[in-house]
Amino acid sequence: RIIAMASTDNPWDQITPPPLDVPMGDTSMQPVHVVPISLISGFLGAGKTTLLRQLLTQTSMKIGLIVNDVAAVNIDAKLVRNDNMQASAGAGGSTAEMADTVELQNGCACCTASDELLDSIDRLLSLSARRGERYDRIIMETSGVAEPQAIRDKFNDAITYQDPIMDLVTLDTLVTVVDTSAFLQEYESRDVIANRPDLGGNEAQGGSGQRRVVDLLVEQVECADIVLLNKSDMVNETELKHLEQVVGAINPLASSYPCTYGKVETELVFGASGQAIVSKLNTEGHHRGAVAFARSQQRKEQAEGGASAAASATAEATNPSAAAARAAATQRQETTATIRFGIRNFVYSARRPFHVQRLRSVVLAWMPVKKNTAVSHEEVAAANASASTSPMKAVIRSKGFVWLSTSHVTAHYWSHAGNFFEIRDEGDWWDAVPRDDWPQVAAQRAVIESEFEGWCGDRRQEIVFIGASMDEPAIRAQLDECLVTDDELTEYRQKYQCAEKKIEELN
Repeated sequence: RIIAMASTDNPWDQITPPPLDVPMGDTSMQPVHVVPISLISGFLGAGKTTLLRQLLTQTSMKIGLIVNDVAAVNIDAKLVRNDNMQASAGAGGSTAEMADTVELQNGCACCTASDELLDSIDRLLSLSARRGERYDRIIMETSGVAEPQAIRDKFNDAITYQDPIMDLVTLDTLVTVVDTSAFLQEYESRDVIANRPDLGGNEAQGGSGQRRVVDLLVEQVECADIVLLNKSDMVNETELKHLEQVVGAINPLASSYPCTYGKVETELVFGASGQAIVSKLNTEGHHRGAVAFARSQQRKEQAEGGASAAASATAEATNPSAAAARAAATQRQETTATIRFGIRNFVYSARRPFHVQRLRSVVLAWMPVKKNTAVSHEEVAAANASASTSPMKAVIRSKGFVWLSTSHVTAHYWSHAGNFFEIRDEGDWWDAVPRDDWPQVAAQRAVIESEFEGWCGDRRQEIVFIGASMDEPAIRAQLDECLVTDDELTEYRQKYQCAEKKIEELN
């Protein structure tokens, strides 16, 4: 399995969207009108439907609507249009009276088959075509437990496999609505989705119900171009500023806006097309962008630190009392930074595999993990006892690719937020994929090859850590201890020598 199709050489590896006006088939036909799609995600009770009604009453645009549950938004038919009532519906009318509406036939958009999702879009477009009227935008309101990344992947797959519907629409903007008053509580939760019907857990299908609440919460924030901090009137100013900082650190590409009752300017949500980047990314490109951002921040910190140190040294040399003044000023600055600007990030990287057993021991000592896929969950109770001394207690989010000594072909993905942690199979390293199966676009191949280094290919440790007042040296040192030694690396290469030869033969 391939990790994900590589993207362009843009720093955030944007996938080029379909051109906005491209003739199809007969050149005598009118240029195709490509309809932008906005996806609205968020837990049940966050305020998605309230936001939707606000948007529909404020705009004069022609809107098509796809919902997970018609009944939840007061719609009595699968496909409804009421021209006579639309103009007068206002805030008192049903959502159906303000837009053409289609309900997904099989539940949540991220769980339903791609064909059904695209079929729902096609039904709206067919209705529009029969009337000879174009939609200015299509809005998809997801269920409370919908996974925006999975929905984005469906659109990316449709582009990859050249589904004709993608000549008519483009996933334009990802919007996440957050219940500001409950965010930090849910972040610290150990609940699984299935046990939280108040968040929409009763809508979860299959294994998604066993997903941790905090894991989905973080995904909804990360996979967004716009984050609306709804119910902002229910927290004080300090709490709101802190949450804005947390959201900005988790997703530096998103624009966040506090609001109450879903009241935001329509332009903020519908006018984000030119700035929306996350909706155009794939999973690998999203990770690559997070790494690039973290490293740019590290370079900035180092540059500023060097300039500050040089200036201080000069001042102290000419004025002995400057040292005491600088110490006092530094203490004040650090106190302020901890409160207002204490969240930062760094990237841990290495070009040799982790020894699985040593990594397991570190993870158990670091985090109160109940379940993960690549590290055994035995002795968790004992590990929990020492969790208070863990350097991870200051880490808000950590994520990235890991290379394990038990596999030369499979890449794994490290994902941690709050009390949730897992290392999961993320597909094959590109080096293990025959070159004939790589993307054919030269720019995309160049992006893949840029990650290669010697015999390792693209195998690597590359984990982004985001947190406040993190003990970076301790985290780095303990992860370094998990890397295989020189002797173990020699054994590893001998063990997988046949696999390397097979890869060379395929290429």
